[in-house]
Amino acid sequence: MEFVIRKAGYEDIPGIMAVMKDAQKAMEHPEWFCSDREEYMKKHIETYGFTIVAEPVSGSSLAGNSLTGGSLAGFFLIKFPGLSEENLGHLLNYSEEELQRTVHMDMAVVHPSWQGNGLQSRMLRKAEEVLADSPVPRNRLLATVHPDNRYSLHNMQSNGYEIVKTAVLYGGLPRYVLQKIL
Repeated sequence: MEFVIRKAGYEDIPGIMAVMKDAQKAMEHPEWFCSDREEYMKKHIETYGFTIVAEPVSGSSLAGNSLTGGSLAGFFLIKFPGLSEENLGHLLNYSEEELQRTVHMDMAVVHPSWQGNGLQSRMLRKAEEVLADSPVPRNRLLATVHPDNRYSLHNMQSNGYEIVKTAVLYGGLPRYVLQKIL
């Protein structure tokens, strides 16, 4: 299956919300994922980071089908936390300069109909390419994964992320904190 992996625009918000809704409904373990509202997603198109989307190449028998999340197969939200209290770098005792260079590989969601196509890894690699080309140096990449979510954990570790801490986050949920330094 072919996909276009690209930066999202505001026109992608309805598709992103549909993917998140459908994925959450289909989850066997909802505690593995913390969804968010449309307003939060809009802020991460340009203002507080960026978002990568996976779009099936048109002509596919499933592309554009409402049962597959419409036109999007998945998304990966990237957040620039800056010096805010929510910056995971605080858990790792990052200096102020390191906090400014920190990126949260915040939320990866693949529609259930498209899982198994390696989209989380493909979107992650695209996000890292965008970061590498950025004029603003951001090289401390952090992510969180529920300890039992072996799929996301495997994807992140396969792409060079290492577990650096175990913490209780997001209102009492266990998470591994993973780090990759570019």
